Amino acid sequence: MFFSSSSSSRNWRYHIFPSFRGPDVRKTFLSHLRKQFSYNGITMFDDKEIERSQTIAPALIQAIRESRISIVVLSKNYATSNLCLNELVEILKCREELGQIVMPIFYGVFASDVRKKTGDFGDGFKVTCLGKTEEERQIWIRALYDVGNIVGEELLTWDNEADLIEKIARDVSNKLNTTISRGFEDMVGLEAHLEKMQSLLHLDNVDETMIVGICGPAGIGKSTIARVLHSQISSSFQLTCFMENISGRSNSGLDEYGLKMQLQEQLLSKILNQNDMKIYHLGAIEERLCNLKVLIILDDVGDLKQLEALARETNWFGLGSRIIVTTEDQELLRKHGIGNTYHVDFPSSEEALKIFCIHAFKQSYPHNGFKELAESIVDLCDNLPLSLRMVGSFLRGKKEEEWVKVMRKLETIIDYGDIEQVLRAAFEPSSSKKRIRKSKSRCFTEMAILMVINLLSEIASVVADQLSSIHKPYFARISLGMSILSVVFSILDLTYKIRDHKARFRCKWPIPWFYHPSRGYNRIFGSFTDTVLLFCVVGGLIVSTINYSFIERRRDCPIKVSIWPLFFAIGMVGSKFMEKPTILKYNSL
Repeated sequence: MFFSSSSSSRNWRYHIFPSFRGPDVRKTFLSHLRKQFSYNGITMFDDKEIERSQTIAPALIQAIRESRISIVVLSKNYATSNLCLNELVEILKCREELGQIVMPIFYGVFASDVRKKTGDFGDGFKVTCLGKTEEERQIWIRALYDVGNIVGEELLTWDNEADLIEKIARDVSNKLNTTISRGFEDMVGLEAHLEKMQSLLHLDNVDETMIVGICGPAGIGKSTIARVLHSQISSSFQLTCFMENISGRSNSGLDEYGLKMQLQEQLLSKILNQNDMKIYHLGAIEERLCNLKVLIILDDVGDLKQLEALARETNWFGLGSRIIVTTEDQELLRKHGIGNTYHVDFPSSEEALKIFCIHAFKQSYPHNGFKELAESIVDLCDNLPLSLRMVGSFLRGKKEEEWVKVMRKLETIIDYGDIEQVLRAAFEPSSSKKRIRKSKSRCFTEMAILMVINLLSEIASVVADQLSSIHKPYFARISLGMSILSVVFSILDLTYKIRDHKARFRCKWPIPWFYHPSRGYNRIFGSFTDTVLLFCVVGGLIVSTINYSFIERRRDCPIKVSIWPLFFAIGMVGSKFMEKPTILKYNSL
């Protein structure tokens, strides 16, 4: 069974629909339960205005379908009522079709009596079946068998009714809080992820226990996918558990055996809803869960020992169980023998822009005048969903100047997969700007030193070229050396900019060159100045080399030495002055 996010996030009119036999519980147990629900803000359907008969009324069917949870109070005489049995059939149908949660309460009977139709409960059912068709009987028998297999509360195991009612109200609140709702409606591309997970989970196969992996880098959305899955399919299992942040749970003061014991205690405490459970051996999970159909999400597993402690073998869990493991380490899943693995891919550029815009503008497209900035920031975040959501939320409602500042800070990040760096760039207060400015100032000081040395080298090369002749060949050698040095320093200058601006090497038009990511690869890196600079220093080197080769052979150079070196030097100096405003703008951040 699998539900889309659109169906599971539907508007439910009631939190609870109760199915019960009135004379058994209406004035006792049910009245106390209704009062507790009212105190907790939980709405329960009230049938007192509906005329009850032997057949289920359309108003009751509508109420069942508009309720998020159905509570079935199975008392001794429940099966003596045609209406109760027909309600149960409809409730289980909604469980299959709509993902409705069903919570049985065995009031004075055991689950086995309901499942097997034995004891007083079974005697009442036999009387009800008299005169009914075989088809009706089989539908009821199947419904009672199914509801008897759902883990519920048995009053006979409790010391008092008040504690049981408090426990039921608490469980209902927890289920309502974890149910998929509008909180996931803005998750772009979620439906596609869920469809792919459906093909891996094989939920229709109830005769096999499976462990399925979800892997991908931090911030890609693994935990979100797992949470939505837990919300959507949990009603199909007897027990469920979402165990988050496995990597951060271990106590480093324990040895390996102690760590495994600790993890197993945490899992059993959570899935059995028993606080501070203590176990005394590592076979406890298998002993308690081997006959139960369970859904367990192990989120953010970082070590093979953690996985071995919590789900070493599939036979630890009952048939039909599903264990979902999320991790950044695909190799960990392979080592554990998990073949069914879903690798979460990065969203497309269009999806990434939509994710960012939803959080930055509360709509799926950018506001007027912000499109280019939005596309630049999306590209700088490397389409990583978590970074897009956090940076987008930070920039919501801010002016264009603030957007530019955040974009410039993002450009200084070396690894865009490092969530901490991205979030620090967006959220660090103004006091951190001094550190960023200091780092940039140091970088541009080094670049300025290279610029000065480069200029001096080029000037020396031009002067030496002018003085060189067949009578003074050593000036040609000096000119060649200075030209080579100028090329080296120009390359170093470009390397500093590549490191500072995270430029990327690409072939375009088809010219291989470095392109600036914040411009969407539409303009060459460093605008026009770096191209001019490199052209001039390489041109100067070519002229110096030709001049040197002719002079060494005691021949006059055919190139007008007095013109070309001077032309290249002027071009290089001009490119540096053209670049000055860019440096000042970055230093002002």
